[in-house]
Amino acid sequence: MNNQINEILYHYNEEGYEGYDLSEVQLLRNKDIDRIEKLKSLLDNDNQYIAYQAMLILLAWAIPEGFQQLDRFISEKWDEKESFESHRIHSEDNVYDVITDALYISTMNGKTEEELYPYIKHFLSIYGNKLFESNLKDFLLKKNCRPLLKEIEQAIQDALQSKRYYQASQLFPVLVNYDKNSFNQYVDIFNSLINEDDRISYNIDEAQAIKTKKSI
Repeated sequence: MNNQINEILYHYNEEGYEGYDLSEVQLLRNKDIDRIEKLKSLLDNDNQYIAYQAMLILLAWAIPEGFQQLDRFISEKWDEKESFESHRIHSEDNVYDVITDALYISTMNGKTEEELYPYIKHFLSIYGNKLFESNLKDFLLKKNCRPLLKEIEQAIQDALQSKRYYQASQLFPVLVNYDKNSFNQYVDIFNSLINEDDRISYNIDEAQAIKTKKSI
């Protein structure tokens, strides 16, 4: 990666802080027009990883070309050709969870959750087969995603079917957040799976807290 591309993707300088970090660039308040144009040009870079990282910034900044690139990323199944966000512990690609975080940031720049529903629906539809760490869960909890209740429950079922037990439990608090009656429907299922992954207990506790809060 040459120095110019490195500057476009990673350099930030705002409010007295300066460094090189794509996640900080995504959060910049002042979006330089010239930089936006340079990021758009990187979408056609021969190196798909560079194109992908440019997309993450443009998505976060709510620039239309970023979403056009995401449509292409999904339709052409880039994630099946190479790994973009190899998980630090697991061998799987966490790319769609990272993309979800960019979508979340885009809501700070004018996008509404309703505009993003098609993408979130797609991510829920592949939830049983792809790795999602925590960003999708956070999006579903922090934004109004009640209209996606059916898709959320189906994602839990798909993850259970695929034996992604902890990942399934990640959506348990989300489900209860929108339908408190679902707690009793799923709590025994997840309690029975704690021996498979003790982290499931944290999601059960979170779902219980949400149910209690909503019942007050």
